[in-house]
Amino acid sequence: MKNNKYHTLFFLTSILYVSHTHTIPPFTLGIENMSPSTVQKISPKHSSKSSIGLITNQSGIDQHGKRNIDIIINNNLNLLYIFAPEHGFNNTPAGSDVANSLDKKTGIPIISLYKNGSGKIISDEHMNAIECLIFDIQDSGMRHYTYISTLLNTMKIAAEHNKPFLVLDRPNPLGGAMEGPLVETDLISFISIAPIPLRHGMTIGELALYFNTYILEKSAPLHIVPMHEYNRTHGYIGTLRKQLSPNLQSLQSCYGYSFLGLLGEIEPFDIGIGTHMAFRCILLPESLNISQSVWHKMQKTLSSYNITTLPYSHTNKKTKKLNKGLQLHFNDINNQHSFELLIELLQLCKAEGINISFSASFDKAVGTRKVKDVVTGTVSRETFSNSLNQDLRDFYKRARKSFLYKPFPHMQQPFNSSEKLSAQHQEN
Repeated sequence: MKNNKYHTLFFLTSILYVSHTHTIPPFTLGIENMSPSTVQKISPKHSSKSSIGLITNQSGIDQHGKRNIDIIINNNLNLLYIFAPEHGFNNTPAGSDVANSLDKKTGIPIISLYKNGSGKIISDEHMNAIECLIFDIQDSGMRHYTYISTLLNTMKIAAEHNKPFLVLDRPNPLGGAMEGPLVETDLISFISIAPIPLRHGMTIGELALYFNTYILEKSAPLHIVPMHEYNRTHGYIGTLRKQLSPNLQSLQSCYGYSFLGLLGEIEPFDIGIGTHMAFRCILLPESLNISQSVWHKMQKTLSSYNITTLPYSHTNKKTKKLNKGLQLHFNDINNQHSFELLIELLQLCKAEGINISFSASFDKAVGTRKVKDVVTGTVSRETFSNSLNQDLRDFYKRARKSFLYKPFPHMQQPFNSSEKLSAQHQEN
């Protein structure tokens, strides 16, 4: 794996990527389009002084870095509680319990919505004390990332208490691609909360609309503050001003999470968790003696998905052993078939005799047991993709009424490139 030409390519693509993001016209976020009258119109008392519960974390900032908490208070709105999802209000590790605390700046109580590896429901005590819930969290674009699970759970409690639920919309950092399996009924869990595509291609506001129509038994009094001048294909413009979580540190890590989030549920892969390269590398233990030819095949596979690679290694913090492999750079997330790539990589490992084992959470995270069947050859790729693609088409038809921005999401159907459908085609 000679690296001179790859270093040059990385440098050039990075320049092109940065220059591209800075030439995209600006748009406004939901938090930037909210006013005191927004709350006044939806509150039962028709008053801007209605007590508010805000579901948010460190990602709840405007494009100048100002916190939504401070914006709400400066608008003379009555913010009573802050509710924090997995990772807490300010970046606790994945799976760790989130404790109740106080916002240091304002003294407002921060109430945990995550404990024992799952979501917590807002208590009746807290719901009775507030008159409106506001949701403002930056999503990752993947179903198994639990911020959208918190969205659904809090919408459900708002519906039960008949309290207005206001979503301040934000971009989908993965653009407009929609791909991957829906969740099988018996695999629904906090890491796969509802039968939507693995990579959903929708904004948090659009998901809320879909949940309210098709998932909740009782609809919530839902209101969306949309973005203005948002183009779905642009995704998240510029660089992340705040990490989404300890390991989703940048847009590149969000792009990698689109398939490495699942590859990380498979031994013996190391995807850089706990390092500055989280979700930006694919490594295997040096002790496996993976041949150069295998790495070249993997590089070739990744390159075919428009992913640039460089040799990379580090010492794994848990095992204290050297892991070697590839650093990744993602060039066009809108045209990257992340789910198909995951299958390709797993089948490459099988063909090369690399023994892999799936975690107990893998099926729940991916939403189906059939991925393992495809990798082992029990189910053919054609049979699997035909079923998956039909599910995607059915979902798309239902979800169209929830789309707020153009262009609409486009479906990326695995192993069936001739039948990829765009939203524009379906509108005809």
